[in-house]
Amino acid sequence: MRAVLKKLDWTNLPIVAAFGLSVAFAPVFRAQDQGTITKVYPSVDGAYFQVDGATYQHAVSNVWPIGSKHTLAVPDIAQVPGGAQKAIYGFDHWEFGGNAVNFNPLMVTASPSISEYKAVFGVQYALSLVFFTCPDSGNCPSPGTILVNGTPVKSSQDIYFSIGSKVVLMAIPNDGYVFAGWQPARNQSISGFVDSVTIDAPTSVYPTFQVARKINIATVPDGLQVLADRTPVYAPITLDWGWTSVHTVGPVSPQQDRLNKYWIFKSWDDGSAANHTYAVGSVMTPDTITATYVPAAPVTILTQPLGLKIKVDGVFGNILNPNYYTWGLNETHHLEAPQQQTDAKGRAWQFASWSDGGDAAHDYTVPPDGDVQGGARLVATYTSLTKLTVESSLANVTVTVDGASCATPCDVMRPAGARVKVNAPASVALGANSRADFDGWPGGAIDFVVTVGADDQKVRANYHVMNRLIASTDPPNGAVFNVAPISGDGFYDVNTAVSVSLAAQPGYKFRRWDGDLSGTIPSGTLAMSAPRSIRGLLDPIPYIAPTGVVNAAGVTPKTGVAPGSMISIFGANLASTSDAASGGILPQTLGGAVAHAGDRLLPLIYASPTQINAQLPDDVPEGQTWMIVSPQGQADVRAQFTVVRNARVCSR
Repeated sequence: MRAVLKKLDWTNLPIVAAFGLSVAFAPVFRAQDQGTITKVYPSVDGAYFQVDGATYQHAVSNVWPIGSKHTLAVPDIAQVPGGAQKAIYGFDHWEFGGNAVNFNPLMVTASPSISEYKAVFGVQYALSLVFFTCPDSGNCPSPGTILVNGTPVKSSQDIYFSIGSKVVLMAIPNDGYVFAGWQPARNQSISGFVDSVTIDAPTSVYPTFQVARKINIATVPDGLQVLADRTPVYAPITLDWGWTSVHTVGPVSPQQDRLNKYWIFKSWDDGSAANHTYAVGSVMTPDTITATYVPAAPVTILTQPLGLKIKVDGVFGNILNPNYYTWGLNETHHLEAPQQQTDAKGRAWQFASWSDGGDAAHDYTVPPDGDVQGGARLVATYTSLTKLTVESSLANVTVTVDGASCATPCDVMRPAGARVKVNAPASVALGANSRADFDGWPGGAIDFVVTVGADDQKVRANYHVMNRLIASTDPPNGAVFNVAPISGDGFYDVNTAVSVSLAAQPGYKFRRWDGDLSGTIPSGTLAMSAPRSIRGLLDPIPYIAPTGVVNAAGVTPKTGVAPGSMISIFGANLASTSDAASGGILPQTLGGAVAHAGDRLLPLIYASPTQINAQLPDDVPEGQTWMIVSPQGQADVRAQFTVVRNARVCSR
């Protein structure tokens, strides 16, 4: 710290300084007067200096004749600027042309080569400690002491430091008070009761002290620990806590006393939660808070083998068991051992028994003499299991394992030596026209029985995919398909190649393929790597069936028809529509069709695509004659028939 050497007397300053003039007006020189303009200024604007006895605070430009002599001076080496700056300017030296001169006052000769002179000042700023005003320096009952770089300060005051100084402040409360913290501000780094300040301007710091109240912390029994503001303390203890301050208290539970006896927390005397806040009242009388503990016993819970999980009071403990607890005597807790679990190495285990004879899930009560016996030890014993995995070549196939459904991959756990019955579905639908068929278990067994060994094992249900072949014609039933190889239900293995050929029915002609076959040849080969659908597109053509010209009345003893009788012509696509003669007149065109017997047009009674009824003229000669049918828009179709003299219908 640096004390103020001298304070300026503002009443003695020249008027020019009071008005802060920065330029001195010189008389006008004629051009032939050789002069030079010389600037004089302070390094800190506002610091006082003199030029030829005149006092200035700011830069001043002087017109000096070359070679003239002038006096530069700083009248006060240490200056305190006016206002609330809280700064000290300390003169150090004059500087010009890169040279530093320690003379004061300084006699200079005007020269054009030297254009300016600078009065260099060092600056100190005040560090203001604001916390307590001391009315009587001889009797100063301060609430605390501030160590300023190790020097004690007991009341508010200003202390000056050079720019860039690092100042460390420590707050120490006096008896009856507590330190409540520093108010945050610029260029300060606060850590608890320590405030580190970097000086680059006048700086104020505000340490806060509060009146303290005595708080007594006790335990039942004496000598146990509690947490005061998260710090373990032994009771009984008295702490000074500031008025209106808020603190946290909590138990240390479980714990051992100095005789190695175990205790657990039971309650606070005010009924608060185990961990809670405590607000200090603004009174001087002390207060007491008491934590009550009860005797306890250590309880060890582990598994055989080690490393398995046990749920204690609904929560899984540390898997790196044994788990250690400290429970009050006669307390009851719930233990739960999972029926099956897997250790860190992937090995499966099944619960066998508790050492106290309890079920896998049961309540355990700490014995009243548990602390005398040195604690309790509970062991959950497990036996090893083997994992049997049922896989399949298809995902999510539902198999049955010992009668229970399970989707593959299906894992079941069984003791070594157990026999497990596994069944797989014979077929699995993969869509409307695909399915997968089971290849069978090893040895061709349907009900497969696996004997579980000591090591994990797998069995696999393999399936092969079958795809359906759908064959049709348009119009329907217009052709007959020949398929090789033959399938009873139309499904084929994905690796099968199927040959298909089509034979059109009478009255139809093959035009081309549609679907998974193409072209105009009525045959082809299909790879059944996917479902296939083919359709033969057919064109209808007129057709008269063999022996399709017969007596319309029925079967006759002779093969043939008689002149003048009613005849029927059977076939396909013989007429475009179905129609019948009406009004007693037999037309020669009916349903778009015309029929000839030789060169004679026949009167038509009825016409349809599959049958025409007509009257055979009575002068048709006997013997073989051509029947010609001409459907509308189609080529003629003809067939031979026999005309006999007498063709009577056979009686039954």
